[in-house]
Amino acid sequence: MRPHVFLIGGSGQLGSEIRRQAQMRWRITAPPRAALDLARPAALAEAVREARPDIVVNAGAFHVVDLCESRLDEALTVNAVAVAVLARTCEAIGARLVTFSTDYVFDGARAEPYRESDATNPLQAYGLSKAAGEEAALQLHPAGAFVIRSCGLYGHAPSRQKGGNFVLDRLRDARNRDVVEVGCDLVCTPTSAADLAGATIALLGREAPAGLYHLTNAGCCDWATFAGAVFRQAGCGARVAPVDRRGRYGPARRPPYTVLDCGKAAAFGIVLRHWREALGDYLRTVPG
Repeated sequence: MRPHVFLIGGSGQLGSEIRRQAQMRWRITAPPRAALDLARPAALAEAVREARPDIVVNAGAFHVVDLCESRLDEALTVNAVAVAVLARTCEAIGARLVTFSTDYVFDGARAEPYRESDATNPLQAYGLSKAAGEEAALQLHPAGAFVIRSCGLYGHAPSRQKGGNFVLDRLRDARNRDVVEVGCDLVCTPTSAADLAGATIALLGREAPAGLYHLTNAGCCDWATFAGAVFRQAGCGARVAPVDRRGRYGPARRPPYTVLDCGKAAAFGIVLRHWREALGDYLRTVPG
């Protein structure tokens, strides 16, 4: 019998990929945001109790990093309080919870990949709110909460909050400019939403224990290098001009190095391909 999955954020970059890839193996309930808002945690709990799913997948978040600085209360409500409510509710009804977090829970002060066991130290309100959500999920539902950290997601569904993603934004820049300035001071692993969705579904199917997992594509790069790969693989004539912005991209501080060690998931056979390969597949499906 297919498990019943209650999917929050099912129309976003990640949620839409989870729906597409799991539709044959899961029975999915995915209410639209108009009917289910993470900013209203009490209504969220009621909806989950009513649905009584086997698994709750929370692919929603308040993830506009700079806006979180001026709207910390909203960020904490969506990214932490709502997650806490989901964890309590899932524990009460015997459901597993999957919720997603970010590399921005780290300060980027080290120069080697971060493990799940490394201490968090967010530099900005967004990372603070996500770290609080992680802690709530793991403490309130230790036997059934999966917290999955990833990085630099790009997918086909437009982000409701951001309107696009890094890849599509750079392709738009390339249509209007011969030289595109891109920061070279932040190193991470841009990750395909399709690959993250597939890895998440696989992880749940491997009977891995609840807990904290890192899932990103393999390898790492700075954003200027990534933009250069976008232009080359898309056949653009534009050139990237790397710029060292020293982490200053807006009101929120950015950590300089947030590569994630994915060895824990790899122990269960979950290994994502290199970011260059994932990017190539993505670009082959982007219109125009």
